[in-house]
Amino acid sequence: MSTSSRPFGLAHTLQHLYEGQSLMRIQMNIALAEETIVGRVVDVGGGRSPDYFEYFCKGDQVTVDRIDASLSGIDFEKDVLPYGSGNVDTIVLCNVLEHIYNYRFLMSEIQRVLAPGGRLIGVVPFWVGYHPDPHDYFRYTGEALEKILTEAGLSSIKIRPIGGGPVFANFNTITLSFPRVVRPFLYLWYAPWQWLFTYLRPESFGRQPLGFVFTASVK
Repeated sequence: MSTSSRPFGLAHTLQHLYEGQSLMRIQMNIALAEETIVGRVVDVGGGRSPDYFEYFCKGDQVTVDRIDASLSGIDFEKDVLPYGSGNVDTIVLCNVLEHIYNYRFLMSEIQRVLAPGGRLIGVVPFWVGYHPDPHDYFRYTGEALEKILTEAGLSSIKIRPIGGGPVFANFNTITLSFPRVVRPFLYLWYAPWQWLFTYLRPESFGRQPLGFVFTASVK
């Protein structure tokens, strides 16, 4: 089994800010480095070559299928996933749910195609601006995700926030409006204030998550 050995310190964050990623995306990828994909993997709605697959730990004999409206024209709100029941070991669902109005149908399809013991690994943004693709409907709290995953018949549910605090939430909101060359310097200005605010008001950290990573499995 391969494991992620990439360094995720300050230099990593500054580099990817300069390359054009948001802080949410950077911290999402770092969080996904703690997750392992195995067997037959289906990436739902991730497009052609999402960078988060560079971060996952990988089990043996991993194969990845990608299904997305831009690739196959599938409509996740009404089209069944093109797999038999119980034929998929891992489903990846990153930054997709907020774009799906009929999310219950998609979640039922995910539950159907996952094999016994199969896992869903997903991400939703929380503190992020309007970003239609082609629509943008929802922002989910951890409580909402718990209910959605439970109603879909999934178990072993784990939900953890990505980042947090009002200072970095503000940074994540405005940073993409600045030229790329400015963003690393802006981060270096924000970071001490994030530390100070979190130190003085630790309860504020959990009130402004940038997003959530969630995992669940089929019994």
